[in-house]
Amino acid sequence: MPKVISYTPPWLSRPSLGASLFASKTHKDPGNLKSFKDAGYEGPSRTLARRGNEVFTVVDNQIRWSSLTRLKDEWQQRERSKDSKTAADRQVPYRTLLVPTYEQIRQLIPSPNGAFLAIVADHTVFIAVLPGPSHLSSTDTAPIRVKVYQLGPTTHVIPESPVVSALWHPLGVYSTLGGCLVTVTEDAAVRVWELDRNNHWSFDRPTLAIDLRKLIDGTSSNQDFAPSGFGKNKGFSADYVDMEVASARFGGVGSEKEDAWAAMTLWVAMRPGDLYALCPLLPSKWRAPSAAVPSLSAAIIPKMAALEEDPLDHEDELTACRQQYEWLTEIDKQEPLQIIPGSGTEPASEILGRPSTPSAIPRLQGPFRVDTGDEIDDLDLCDILVVAAKADTDALMMGEDEELALDAGDDKVSATLICLSSRSGRVYVCLELDGVEGQWLPKAKKNAFQAPISDGSDLLMVEALDTVKKEHRSADTWPVFSPDAHSRYNFFVTTSHSVVFVSLASWIQRLEAELQSDDTAGSGFRLQILCEGNAAVLEPIIQVEDAHSSGSQPFHLPASLVYHDYDLGYLVLTSHASNPFAAVLKEPDYFPSFSLESNTQSSGSPTIPPHRPPYQVPSILYSDSPLEFFVDKHVPHRYRSSLREPVLLSPATLDLIAAAHRILSAHTNALERAASDLFRRCERLQGELRDQLGQISDVADRIKGVSSEIGEDGERRVGSKSSTVLDKRLQAAKDKQTELVGRYEALRNKVLKSGGRPLSEKESSWIAEVETLSESFDNTRKGGERQRISQRLEEVKEIASELLTEAKSVAAKIPATQEPSSPASPTSAQPRVPQRLQRAKIADAMKMVERESAVIESITARLARLNASV
Repeated sequence: MPKVISYTPPWLSRPSLGASLFASKTHKDPGNLKSFKDAGYEGPSRTLARRGNEVFTVVDNQIRWSSLTRLKDEWQQRERSKDSKTAADRQVPYRTLLVPTYEQIRQLIPSPNGAFLAIVADHTVFIAVLPGPSHLSSTDTAPIRVKVYQLGPTTHVIPESPVVSALWHPLGVYSTLGGCLVTVTEDAAVRVWELDRNNHWSFDRPTLAIDLRKLIDGTSSNQDFAPSGFGKNKGFSADYVDMEVASARFGGVGSEKEDAWAAMTLWVAMRPGDLYALCPLLPSKWRAPSAAVPSLSAAIIPKMAALEEDPLDHEDELTACRQQYEWLTEIDKQEPLQIIPGSGTEPASEILGRPSTPSAIPRLQGPFRVDTGDEIDDLDLCDILVVAAKADTDALMMGEDEELALDAGDDKVSATLICLSSRSGRVYVCLELDGVEGQWLPKAKKNAFQAPISDGSDLLMVEALDTVKKEHRSADTWPVFSPDAHSRYNFFVTTSHSVVFVSLASWIQRLEAELQSDDTAGSGFRLQILCEGNAAVLEPIIQVEDAHSSGSQPFHLPASLVYHDYDLGYLVLTSHASNPFAAVLKEPDYFPSFSLESNTQSSGSPTIPPHRPPYQVPSILYSDSPLEFFVDKHVPHRYRSSLREPVLLSPATLDLIAAAHRILSAHTNALERAASDLFRRCERLQGELRDQLGQISDVADRIKGVSSEIGEDGERRVGSKSSTVLDKRLQAAKDKQTELVGRYEALRNKVLKSGGRPLSEKESSWIAEVETLSESFDNTRKGGERQRISQRLEEVKEIASELLTEAKSVAAKIPATQEPSSPASPTSAQPRVPQRLQRAKIADAMKMVERESAVIESITARLARLNASV
């Protein structure tokens, strides 16, 4: 779990120039300022983007660029030479990229190679050609007018459905001249754009356009699934409500260590809660990783051979497998269009053409549903995060040397992980165990009627997490995911007021150890225990208070960025209201954590004060006066000449004074709110300082008590010290700590080794006994069986009491103890029994009674626990 080392670093805080990167230059009128996430817009906030150590941000609907490494280096240089003020100290630390967009910018998505920047507005999409870092880092600080292409001028227009997701295809071919972008609109239209700067038509029309609402009811691959054109009547269908897209995400990143189908799969999350998969979705030219085609061959060919042995029972599966084989055969026959050599981190890959058979448009798979157990079916989803399953290296490298086998890594699981976020701030962690493979619709047959096929399935929900506190839950919340830099199974969730870290790495390792276990005895029981326990570790990283929001504007943070570099460290960055909010983290150690709610402390232990970020000055305190530009903005030109004349009592003068009062009152109200927040913080700081002084005094008294010597009368002598007593107590504490550490390590090793360990016969019998008893006490059982068990218990108790009574009577009838050498009384009518044998018999009887009593007590306690759990 990463630990927060420090919050917003000084080179991003005021009065350093780095803070001006996020500051607005225009006048901030609280009454007229439009917030980034204004009322009427429901979608993701991604106005921060990164390219290496660079950052792109949107301020006043303009794109600014800066290098964080450069900001930090310049700040350090100025700190070392504070006496020498140079012209560089007054230099603007960012560059402005001029983009001809008139709508509010909602998302910034850089291409994988950093050559392009997709700019998503409310209804339009622009592709900007980014200059190189050396060109942007020049001494010239004037704004740069970059080359911009509008994507689909007749497709993405204002009256049409807004774009909710713009994704660079992980298998696209990228260079300084082109790339592949996939746009998904709210009306479930998916378009694949293969951009080429030498061909302007590539920015005007997509190479592949699919309407998912038509595709879900499709029966043949020969049908027209293209979205309806602009201005055409689309009619109405029930799917228009159930298939309102919230977000989309590709299932992989194109790595050779992940499942080959993952990077070809587009996952689309609908707002009501259904998920759909489109596989394979490829451009006409796509990059094939070195292990992709061999992995597909190793999976498809043996599967088809096994299905052909019994074709009648698996007719549908055999048809789908033959389609995959036909698609794979066309890939094997073609020659690579280009071979991309490998680099230090990336292996070599080939550029191939998309197969034309069975079809370029795949079949829509789904819906995949999440069973939350709640009565409300509408989840109101916001964002989706998909982590691909690892590649099946055993099937791929069968018959090869072990040294050539691919290393899939320890933090990968052979199942697809899907995380979903909802408007309520809840994150659902799910597993897709079956895997998604390529599927296509069949060819049309004459005089044949085919009903649409829709095989829905349920995802295995592992855990539901609440990432938003109750006081911050609102209708404007739109949680978004940001991947971590260390592990694929770690991510950050950015909500309206906070950034929360979620880790699944430790749980994934234990899950994979169980899935890959050779011994399946008791595997279902252990998997159930794993899924019922806590899978995720949740830790709040950044918390922003409402005081940073001006007036009554909607408050929402843009998606956070995660940097991991030698110069910057492990940095999480977001911003709001001209203020950056960052946290420098330590390398994560995966230990259990607690929920967002504050833990209650015992009355005897001191309360640790909360660790909060430093105070950020609200932007209203350093903004310009609203009356400075009052005349230019609010006074009509025909009335400006009257401002130099004596004031006359007229309706025009009254309107002018009323307008100035409205603006000034809103400004002073924001100033009062900012000042009152600072006053409350100062009061809280004084209270915390008093508490700290009290705790320091208590600690000092304890130290005095520990260091004082205890006299012979048992009382401490104040002022006296005994090093021998302190050494003994210190050594005892060290021994105790060593013992606890040893016990902890033993338990930890035992728990870690128990993942793939088969159950012993004793454990198996104990599980069977517990299941039998739990079934006996099931509420669905009839009352007769429970009555029979209770009767048996009562009979056992009666027998035990009778045995105890009989044993006591036998012990009372035994004659007094005689000397070992003296014979028994000659007048006794009983047979002569040796006294040693009598004592042995009585001891055996008593042991049997005690053993029966212990068994009865254990059974009674176990039945009571089972009854309580039922």
